[in-house]
Amino acid sequence: MNNAASNSTQNSKSLLQGCLIFLLVILVVFILVWVGLIGAGAYLIVGDRVKPVDAIVVLSGDEGDRVEEAIKWYEKGYGKYLVITKTHTEDIGEGQTYSEKLMRIAIDAGVPADSMFVTAGESSSTIEEAMAVKVLAKQRNITSLLVITAPYHTRRTQMIFNREFKDSDIKVLVHPVEESWYKPLTWYLSPQGWRQTLAEYASLLLIWFNA
Repeated sequence: MNNAASNSTQNSKSLLQGCLIFLLVILVVFILVWVGLIGAGAYLIVGDRVKPVDAIVVLSGDEGDRVEEAIKWYEKGYGKYLVITKTHTEDIGEGQTYSEKLMRIAIDAGVPADSMFVTAGESSSTIEEAMAVKVLAKQRNITSLLVITAPYHTRRTQMIFNREFKDSDIKVLVHPVEESWYKPLTWYLSPQGWRQTLAEYASLLLIWFNA
């Protein structure tokens, strides 16, 4: 009886130890995955220190938070002009084009119409946007730019603009929308966060492979 009781106690202890080890492993894996997800989101976000520039560039691709960020810096005196990129998504079915919608937001906020430019053509990628901005900057004798885009888009934007402008005398700064839904600590909690993050890493891989 004593041996049976002893064996039962040992088995219970072994089972308890096994459960604790299993839970510990699960906890460690959870923490590693959590830290990895945060790191994946944080890696995409870069931002130069904002300095006064000739023009603040708004990359198209949202419902207005990028242009609102640009307006904020314009009102603080960090830019003389606002540049809006025209893309292939111009037709938004609201009786106006997408770039016109962004210009209207800026005008309603007090930005003079003669202080805004729209790039020529319709860009279908960030690379084409960078090329269009470069052409406009040279035409307007603009020597410095502050490019505003979504946080998850900043690293790729910085890479593309730095490459496109490396042989020019035009200085480029990149800055994220500060009041954005996309944050390293929470992006993975929404389907939109997963879509944007995976899409950005796919685009970054293409840039790295084609470098």
